Amino acid sequence: MPELPEVQTVVNDLQEIILGKEIVSIEEFYPNTIRLTCDDSDYSAKVLQVDRRGKYILIILDNDFAVIVHLRMTGKLIYEELDQAPLKHERARINFSDNSYLRFDDVRTFGTIDCIPQADFPHYFRNLGIEPLSDDFNLNYLQDNIKKISAPIKSFLLDQRKIAGLGNIYACEVLYRSGINPLKAANKLTDKDLAKIVKEIKSVLQQAIECNGTTISDYRRVDDKTGSFQNFLQVYGKNICPKGHDIDKIKIGGRSTYFCKICQKE
Repeated sequence: MPELPEVQTVVNDLQEIILGKEIVSIEEFYPNTIRLTCDDSDYSAKVLQVDRRGKYILIILDNDFAVIVHLRMTGKLIYEELDQAPLKHERARINFSDNSYLRFDDVRTFGTIDCIPQADFPHYFRNLGIEPLSDDFNLNYLQDNIKKISAPIKSFLLDQRKIAGLGNIYACEVLYRSGINPLKAANKLTDKDLAKIVKEIKSVLQQAIECNGTTISDYRRVDDKTGSFQNFLQVYGKNICPKGHDIDKIKIGGRSTYFCKICQKE
């Protein structure tokens, strides 16, 4: 957490707020938050675009560089227009020429900020898999990439080298809505199963983006408001599924996994 829908929501908010603004400095209040691989002058430029790759936020500058923010577990960006003292968990701050700024608040301190040439994107993101909302993520992609995977399908869905941005909450929801047991070996799924997974991944992620993400604990939007997709979760964090059956909670790959043995027999 945050996962793809939360990151996309932040990107959407930033596109409305910081396009055209000029970054003048990036301050660090906690060691190793900023891992700049360029000189200060390289990020002193105007914001041309804000984009997303997996769970990364890309602030594209007009000088061929980019500031890349990874929120990880508890990071959030908060836009402010009035100068204020750093918050208790504020790890860094991106300052703009009009005196507005983005706070990078991060309780667990795992989040990072990088600055790299845009030409380095292929290397920087070399370990990220396909974007699940892209047209290239389809039945053929799953068929080609799952045939040798004997690990549980839940583990496959969370492998960022295969599918970029899909996280634990949404993997649980996708498998429930697909009627597939999260423990089932990935290469034992039928083409019908895989088609369901593709359909539900796109559907669940898009619905979550429309709801501005899921707020369970730390996630907030740029204006510090919460998302609302938690109101539509069917299994994650629940005790009873929508059909009235008990939900089991187990660990798969160290991650909490919620599923219904009755609805997810496949």
